Amino acid sequence: MSSILADIADWYGSLTPEVSLVVRCGVNMILGGLVGIYLRALYQRFGGSMSNRENLANIFPVLTAITVVMIFVVKSSLALSLGLVGALSIVRFRTAIKTPEELVYLFLCIGVGLAFGAEHGLLAFVAALVATVFVVGRGLFSQKARRHNLSLTVTGDGERFFEQSGESVLDVLGALTEGVAIQRLDMENGQVQFRANVALKEPDDAAALVAQLRSKLPKFRISYVNLDKLL
Repeated sequence: MSSILADIADWYGSLTPEVSLVVRCGVNMILGGLVGIYLRALYQRFGGSMSNRENLANIFPVLTAITVVMIFVVKSSLALSLGLVGALSIVRFRTAIKTPEELVYLFLCIGVGLAFGAEHGLLAFVAALVATVFVVGRGLFSQKARRHNLSLTVTGDGERFFEQSGESVLDVLGALTEGVAIQRLDMENGQVQFRANVALKEPDDAAALVAQLRSKLPKFRISYVNLDKLL
């Protein structure tokens, strides 16, 4: 093993400065891409976004590697760095960041890429490790309190909807859910359409909720959408 390392050191020492720069950049891009793959898996496992996390997470390795090469370009030449700034100024990003969590992960990938680009690999690994501790810790502590969200729509007779017998829609939802956020309430010709976001403790509670609503409000039309699985 020592002889192999010595041969590698001799080969590296024989390289010209330009080739040495390319080799260092390539190695750091590979390391940054590997950390980006790890961050992708971390986001897919613990991310709380309702959008399709896979599409965003797939860019993490590439974003990290590109950041590495950008920093190498900036370090190697002031003229190239100014050209890079000019090139980036004409780029238009039209994809909106939907949640602050997505922005945090993007900044984390850029930060790791900056560290590898500055050839501070240990700092990059430590940053990824510390971020992992916070992300996993948040996931473990919030797992018990995590809610499952539904968009519930109920349509039926307006008088029955507002009756005070304890069997109205609001009474049933208040008894069987963790929380209700009313989005829409329309009344026309004695018919009411009620739409709300409903928080449940467990995914299986959705079936029990619909069954309870149907038993107490048999003539109502009931539908729901699982917001946790929306793309």
